[in-house]
Amino acid sequence: MPQDTVPLGDSPDVLIPPYQTRSLEVTMNREHATRGRNHSTTDILMTDEQQLPEEPIGSELLRDDPSFADIVLQFVDGLGDRLAKMEEAIAAADFEALRRVAHQLKGSGGGYGYPALSEQAADLEKRARARVLDECAEALDDLRKLCDRLVVDPQ
Repeated sequence: MPQDTVPLGDSPDVLIPPYQTRSLEVTMNREHATRGRNHSTTDILMTDEQQLPEEPIGSELLRDDPSFADIVLQFVDGLGDRLAKMEEAIAAADFEALRRVAHQLKGSGGGYGYPALSEQAADLEKRARARVLDECAEALDDLRKLCDRLVVDPQ
């Protein structure tokens, strides 16, 4: 099997690139829902433990001007600290601190070419304003997953 492919479900004869497994699963779920079927794609695809992350998200800024790669890299490298601050704020139920960091990230995400990051941070900011701890924790988890997909690549 080529190194950059994975088998589709139990069929070793059908190989797809690993980054396409999630989009295939979403498409199949949508198709089955449209037809009124209740079918799990994990029967066809890999188990949840084997699921690969969704496709990487590149910076739109770097697509326009690759010379900004160093500062975009610094931004992406600093996301772990921001996420840690937000986790601390949630642990302390400090909604104002959480809202403030989410607001800053909302503004900077788009500036560095990651509009999806701005959208997710805006959602977290909104939930922090509502002061609902479990919703904030869920939104932060979604934000962390999105941050894990960010890449600094001028593709």
